[in-house]
Amino acid sequence: MAPGGKTRKSSRKQVDLKTKKELTKKHEIELKIQGNTKKPIIRWQNKNVLHTLYQYQAGCCTTNNIKQAIIKPFQEKLATYRILRTSSPFDRRVTSMAWHPTKPTTMCVASKSGDFLLWDYEKLDHSQFVRGLGKGGSIPALKFDIDSPDHIYTVSVDGLVLRQDFEGRSRQVFFNTNDWSFWFCSLDVSFKANLVVAGDNVGKVCLFTRQGEKVLTDRLHKAKVTHCEFNPSCDWLLATASVDKTVKLWDVRMMKDSKSFVHCLPHEKPINSAYFSPDGSRLLTTDQHVDIRIYSGPYWSDTYNTIVHPHRFYQHITPFKATWHPVHDIIVIGRYPDSSFPGYRDGECRTVDMFNANTGKIICQLLDPSASGIISLNMFNPKTDALVSAMGYHILVWTGDEEAFEKRQKVMESLRANSSNIGGPSTYRRPRRRRDNNDEDDDNDDVSSMKKKIKKPRQSKAKEEKENQKVKIKGKKSK
Repeated sequence: MAPGGKTRKSSRKQVDLKTKKELTKKHEIELKIQGNTKKPIIRWQNKNVLHTLYQYQAGCCTTNNIKQAIIKPFQEKLATYRILRTSSPFDRRVTSMAWHPTKPTTMCVASKSGDFLLWDYEKLDHSQFVRGLGKGGSIPALKFDIDSPDHIYTVSVDGLVLRQDFEGRSRQVFFNTNDWSFWFCSLDVSFKANLVVAGDNVGKVCLFTRQGEKVLTDRLHKAKVTHCEFNPSCDWLLATASVDKTVKLWDVRMMKDSKSFVHCLPHEKPINSAYFSPDGSRLLTTDQHVDIRIYSGPYWSDTYNTIVHPHRFYQHITPFKATWHPVHDIIVIGRYPDSSFPGYRDGECRTVDMFNANTGKIICQLLDPSASGIISLNMFNPKTDALVSAMGYHILVWTGDEEAFEKRQKVMESLRANSSNIGGPSTYRRPRRRRDNNDEDDDNDDVSSMKKKIKKPRQSKAKEEKENQKVKIKGKKSK
């Protein structure tokens, strides 16, 4: 053994222990030894954004640490979220919704009956209700016209792609299938590229200009196109999701046929949605079982992160769709507890779950005892201080803004003092139907029932003609 070997090792250990203690006292750090390099890695805990930026400049943390430090204050705010307003204006479940582009407290919500509501949740009775077709008029997707926010673009099960207002004065039809065997399921509008895209139930994608000129109509998927969306930063990049278990990315300048896609992202289960992040750098997909995937650009082929979460598909529930927070790297989606899901616990609640997109870890769960149903759609408003959720035919508005609760309480107290009648948020409310176990609530069932209604009058006319002929024959014989 080399002379002084033991003393060197022991002295090194003593120095390491001293330095570790000093650093821990001053900065609350953890010391880790990596591989053979014997270089200490300092990980800072419980620090604010300024501390994290300082450490980033010193080379002691990464950009992910900065993102997590930014999310943390908002994460604490999310824990205070509770339901501010509820509304139940529809007779059938909510199928789509969107926030107003310039009014952060106003939203548009559509139902399976084709009704849609423009609602300002800050005011007790400030809404516009547009009655739909009823059975067979479901609106699975809608979007506000940014240039003219009093208009919306919609697609519906009756085969229409149109732009309309909330008063029924203007109505621009882009496409009409005129066939109950084909209907539209998804929609998006690119105001930069001046394009409207819609996907139907057999895998066909239709592309138009906002003036109504047809650009492309082709079958790009093998089955229903459940979602289509333009990239917010790159107006020529289009994503389409389908129940054929694929998400495809397209360059709209070079779209020709089903083989002209830029990237194809295969999944194990059918896909409900594929949302680009607000900066357009990532893609968030939701399947019909347990997978939430995040893909990162510009190559898109590699999965950035995968989150396992129970949100299985059921025919009579609006499909679950994970969405982005407008500012932070946060994902929000409703939970559908499943006894076969790993980690399932008896009595598991139907919460609204929020995940950190960088780590894949859950950061918050929203639950209200008065809203124990399955929440399938969730969307933050552009101001990021409110969240709207769809629970069956109910609309829920969550917020952590105490001023909003105080304002509402004052308004309610003043109304009670004046003995005024407090009505719902809509001026028209369709009478809610009674549902039994054999109730049909699927688009295919609606379409089949509409086909029967169309055929019935034809059969009655044929019977009337036959009866008239018999009467004529009897009259001739009597003569």
